Amino acid sequence: MNLFPESPVAVLCSGGDAPGMNAFLRAIVRLGLNRHKVPVLGIRDGYRGLVRAAKMVNGDAEELVRLKQEITAQPGNRGLIDAQQFIIQMDHASVSGIMGKGGTILGSARCLDFHKPEVRRSAIQLLESLGVKALVVVGGDGSLTGARLLAEESSLRIIGVPATIDNDLQFTEMALGVDTAVHTLVWAVDHFIDTARSHRRVMVLETMGRESGDLARMAALASGAEMVITPESGPLTEKSMRAYAEEIEGAMTRGRGHAIVLIAEGVTFDPPQTRNGAYVLRDVFQKYFQREGAPFQDLEVRPSVLGHLQRGGHTTPGDCILAARFAEEAWRSILDSNSKNGITALQYNKVQIVPFGCPDLPERAVHSQAMDQLHDDLSSW
Repeated sequence: MNLFPESPVAVLCSGGDAPGMNAFLRAIVRLGLNRHKVPVLGIRDGYRGLVRAAKMVNGDAEELVRLKQEITAQPGNRGLIDAQQFIIQMDHASVSGIMGKGGTILGSARCLDFHKPEVRRSAIQLLESLGVKALVVVGGDGSLTGARLLAEESSLRIIGVPATIDNDLQFTEMALGVDTAVHTLVWAVDHFIDTARSHRRVMVLETMGRESGDLARMAALASGAEMVITPESGPLTEKSMRAYAEEIEGAMTRGRGHAIVLIAEGVTFDPPQTRNGAYVLRDVFQKYFQREGAPFQDLEVRPSVLGHLQRGGHTTPGDCILAARFAEEAWRSILDSNSKNGITALQYNKVQIVPFGCPDLPERAVHSQAMDQLHDDLSSW
């Protein structure tokens, strides 16, 4: 039983959600239906949904027929409404009006079982049984590692799409979600700064970013935050934290009335700390400002962990455009018989497919250092 007259392409979102995933889903579906006349299957809840669907079929011919009937009987929004349907035939209506919405309508999840080779084999078998010609995986580093393993272990065409607000994938200049997250951080700083100015306070805001400080440094440049601390600067010691406090105090003696400090969540400490970095920094700053003879003993330091606020919100035009460009390049690669598996990447403002495991862009590190210097020169008082 052939499910479709043309072999479909499947797409899933995996790992942490990122703004732009819905915009990409809309683009990959609409290009498939409108330009290439190829059906697109959406897989619910990432690798976890794929694994659950494979377990339900478990190589049984009758269960496979039942799954195919379910997919064709409940396409689009009808399939999306049914939380127990893990594979949905996407149509125009199912991706209508989602481009600017954060998150992903397909759902996303982490799946530890996918680390097991036998679990991946069952997923590959299911995709092949459904006649899928290619699988598109949208997500961050862990998700793309799973995509690489599928590419190595199957004959399917596998295309990865970088989507993570951390911007920690060094082979691409930007990943989906970064631009929106920066806008959200700028919005947050704009709100915190009102209170900071009114009460002459130091606000320490912790951003996401894991081992990468890109999100924090871009937000600092765009918002005018007075200080940014990133993982690339190395572990924070008591001495280095006091030096930051001294820098703030010096600026206030020269007329500055407040300070916004952005610290990336991936910043480490020596000795190691178990608390959020914003709170560790607050304690050291407060102790320094309240020392005997200090000029600003009444200066208050308030920490805030911005957390998952940064992942949500209306997707920016920049991310929507990048999503469309990634989708177009993914389709070009899928339909090109001479093309190979790989990941969509923005390099030198051009979208292209790069191989799994490709080296980092050396310019990324240089650019980060240049942004740090630019911020220092702009924020000095």
